[in-house]
Amino acid sequence: MPDDGRSDRHLLSLRIARGLALRFNEGRPIAVPESQEVFLALGNARVLGIVPVPVLVMVAAFVVTAVLLHRTRFGQHLYAIGGNREAARYTGIPIARNVIAVYVACSLLAGIAGMIHASQLYSAEPGSGQNFELIAIAAVVVGGTSFAGGVGTVPGTFLGAIIIGILDKGLNQAGVHFSLQYIVRGLVILSAVYLDGQRRSRRQ
Repeated sequence: MPDDGRSDRHLLSLRIARGLALRFNEGRPIAVPESQEVFLALGNARVLGIVPVPVLVMVAAFVVTAVLLHRTRFGQHLYAIGGNREAARYTGIPIARNVIAVYVACSLLAGIAGMIHASQLYSAEPGSGQNFELIAIAAVVVGGTSFAGGVGTVPGTFLGAIIIGILDKGLNQAGVHFSLQYIVRGLVILSAVYLDGQRRSRRQ
């Protein structure tokens, strides 16, 4: 799909949001008091002493998302918009309403992830979470989602997240420098994009 400037606007919005976050807390971490037991349990507790709460939240998010994408008309509309925006418009799909709904859902999930991360750190760090978007992109692309749009599944994304998680843990345990870890992630994304391009060219 042709680039109409949306990527640049997204990047600009990301920078503005980070600047506002730094301005809000003056660049200093906000500690979470130990009295906030419910909030701290969100990132540190275990159900039945076995399953971490963040894992349950992740599974619930994947299940709900899978149902929405693969079992509802809303999901069908999103695939149509991703596959061919103009064709979806001509078929009467409300583009703006669906896109706004996706952004709202993404914001909700990002907020939940931020709460879990702050709970695990026992504080809200202003610089924490930077470049997490690259990890998310890597997981989605490795899971089979096409940058061209219209192709991708929630189970595939789940598998991609597991693969990236295992890769990160392996690199950390091997003592690989963080700069090399960024290089490896970038190569993984480039390889997945290249393979996606090859698949699309064969279909054409």
